[in-house]
Amino acid sequence: MNTKNILEEEVFCLKYELNTFAEGVLHTSGERWVKGFLLHTTEKQHQDRYEFVCNHVKDKNVLDIACGSGFGSYLMATKGDAKYIVGVDLDENALRYAEHRYGHDKINHICADATKFTSEKQFDVIVSFETIEHIPNYSDFIENLNGLLNDKGTLIISTPINRKTTTELRNPYHVIEWSFEDFHNLWKDKFQIEAIYLQNAAFERNHIPLVRIKNYVKSVVVNEKNRNAKKTIFGKAWEKFEHQYNMENCIGGFQTLVLRKK
Repeated sequence: MNTKNILEEEVFCLKYELNTFAEGVLHTSGERWVKGFLLHTTEKQHQDRYEFVCNHVKDKNVLDIACGSGFGSYLMATKGDAKYIVGVDLDENALRYAEHRYGHDKINHICADATKFTSEKQFDVIVSFETIEHIPNYSDFIENLNGLLNDKGTLIISTPINRKTTTELRNPYHVIEWSFEDFHNLWKDKFQIEAIYLQNAAFERNHIPLVRIKNYVKSVVVNEKNRNAKKTIFGKAWEKFEHQYNMENCIGGFQTLVLRKK
């Protein structure tokens, strides 16, 4: 790439970063993870997911769908030592940013619809973070993921937790959010749940959210110090779900499922 083209891409990336920062300030969140340009909590949530998945991709052929601006794929290629990664996204600008900021010999970026993307070869691992809640025809998405995954392959997918499954949402970018259990039921025909992880799970204080009283008392004490008796109790930034919470009382946060293809 010549000097003129490098400068053009740098200007494009700077504009992309500033737009992301402005969106985060205005809406206190970000639908695209552009490293260094989201609020700290949102940034950490995105990074924690990919840091976790790095433990599952060594020497694997990986599909990252939707890969967004590309840092997650880059982490899996470098820290995770994946064999090869295909990063798919519908947004051409996000992929242009990814190519310039986080291009890597192990990564191939493709612009495609997540429900229609096809590949001659199946993948050992598929990663899809904060994607399915954006897709109206999510059943087609699930079917496509199943077809793209090797026999006994691993799918790692995340989504927000809502108290109840609904299409009436405050987030204008989401078309549906599921309750904790309803989301699990989407996968039972084609996948087996191997593990569930929670991020910042939120519970109303007037409901005792913990099955184990010892953990409940500890959580109350910690959150009293940090939040001065607010009405919401929060779980950890990242934790494995081992039935320590009564998830019927969960009003927010995120869950990540590790699924094995049947």
